[in-house]
Amino acid sequence: MSRAFTPGSSISEELADKVHKAARQLKYVPNTLASSLITRETNIVALMLANLSNPIYSAMLAEASRRLEEIGKQVLLFTPRDVQDFDQSLQRMLRYQVDAIIIAAASISSRMASLCLDRDVPVVMLGRHVPGLPVHSVRGNAREGGRLVAELMLKGGGRRFGVIGGPTNLTTILERQEAVMARLHQDIDVAQVSVCDGGLTYAGGYQAALTLMSASNPPDSLVCLTDIMALGAMDAFRFELNRRIPEDVAVVGFDDIAEAGHASYQLSTVRTPVREMIDHMITLISRKPKNAEPKAIELQAELIVRRTTRPIAARK
Repeated sequence: MSRAFTPGSSISEELADKVHKAARQLKYVPNTLASSLITRETNIVALMLANLSNPIYSAMLAEASRRLEEIGKQVLLFTPRDVQDFDQSLQRMLRYQVDAIIIAAASISSRMASLCLDRDVPVVMLGRHVPGLPVHSVRGNAREGGRLVAELMLKGGGRRFGVIGGPTNLTTILERQEAVMARLHQDIDVAQVSVCDGGLTYAGGYQAALTLMSASNPPDSLVCLTDIMALGAMDAFRFELNRRIPEDVAVVGFDDIAEAGHASYQLSTVRTPVREMIDHMITLISRKPKNAEPKAIELQAELIVRRTTRPIAARK
């Protein structure tokens, strides 16, 4: 009978329908916990998200939940308050005997990574990679994205640059910023590039834009290391500073959140390949043995050009 309630199991559709009909008549509901005693799998996947204020992580949660449900897994969500709470959240996850742990917008210590390996629980980091940490990771190519963004702005005629960034202990943010600066360095004096911390939030991006534009020689091109900060900056330009985008200030972001494509923004950005990342995540947590050699998967950067950047200047 259990195969009739297991997605993808080898049972005919006709027989499965009969079993489901009988189960409804008997008011039978499968006991997942009892089944786990036999299979030693709970079909629970823990997902840790530390920053739901950024829509890219909400998109990851929605896509991961949908895909995991398709293969008969349930999501157990943890939202740690701060860095100190990350390891405590991981310890709580392990108490539930989860089959795998997915980490987005957060990190994991070497000690906790070793503990997960000892428990034969695969760990996948989404959107970031920590060199030397023995866990799987799936992310977009942040350095390639940074290079593409800088080239787009330079070829559009940008000469005075500003960057709205975030905590440099986040590897993805750091790699994006380093790549932007490295490409700009080939054409301009990067010592003149103004950098402001936007806190990875809409409000932070709004305030950072006001700060950068208050300078005596403000930027004509603004690189925001996340879309949500770019949207805040754009609204500051339009509603408080009366600056035209992209004529007065070109703006570019990273992530390609849904709002970036809305008619009111039409933000040029580098796409975070959420669906492809989840595809790889599903494969990694399904590997046998579970504690197989960790893989670091880096997906190709894709530049999405919309209306917030200037057309590429024609070569003379």
